[in-house]
Amino acid sequence: MKLNFTTVYLALIITMMALFVGCAQTHHNRKAADQSGFLGDYSMLQEGGEGEGQLVYINPDADFTAYDKVIVDPVLTMCSKDSKAPREELYNLANHLHYKVVAKLDEDYEIVETPGPGVMRISAALTEAKKSKAGLNTITTIVPQARLMSGLKKLATGTNSFVGGASVECKITDSNTGERLAAGVDRRAGGKTLKGSTKAWDDVEQAFQYWADKLAQRLRDMRAGN
Repeated sequence: MKLNFTTVYLALIITMMALFVGCAQTHHNRKAADQSGFLGDYSMLQEGGEGEGQLVYINPDADFTAYDKVIVDPVLTMCSKDSKAPREELYNLANHLHYKVVAKLDEDYEIVETPGPGVMRISAALTEAKKSKAGLNTITTIVPQARLMSGLKKLATGTNSFVGGASVECKITDSNTGERLAAGVDRRAGGKTLKGSTKAWDDVEQAFQYWADKLAQRLRDMRAGN
C-alpha cells in the first residue's frame, strides 16, 4: 500500500506526542548536588534507593506515628555565588517551594507555628536553581535529530540539553528537642516534554512539585508504620 505524505506526517506527530506524554517532566540528575552546609552534619546520609533522593537519612528510632502537627519553616536560598539567577527570583522560587510543601502537608497534618508535643519541624534550603533556555529547549524537544543529540548528552552527563534544574536540602526535626528525624539532599533536571520546554522556570517548578508530593507521601507512609 502506498502511503502519502500526510499519512506519514500524522503518524510521526502521533508517535512524537506519545513519547512526550510518556517522559517524566523531571528526573534525577546523576551529578551529585553540592553540599551547601545547610544540614551541618552530612555523615549520616546514605545514597538513596529507587524513588528516593540522592542522599537520605531516616532516624531508625524516630516514631513518626507520634506526630500530627508540623511547622514548615520558610525555605532558605543558599545557591552558590556562581548562580546566574537574580536574588529576587531565587527568593520568589523559595517562596513557591514553601507554598507547595505546605499545601501538600496540609492534607495530612495540622500546620502550626509553635513547637510542642506531636509537632515536627521541616526546614529546607534551595541550593541550586537554573533556568532552561526555553527557545533551544523547545527546538531540541520537537525536532527528532536535535532530540536525539540531547538524549546522547543525557547519557554522557546525566542531563538533557538546555533544560533547567534545581537542588534542595531538607531536614525534619522534633520541634521540642531538635532531634533529627530525617534529612535528604536531591537534585533534579528537566525532562524533554512539551509542557516543560516553553517556560524558563517550568523545570524548576516541576521539581518543586515532585519534592512536595514525595515528601508528603513518604511521611504518610511512615506515619502509617510503613
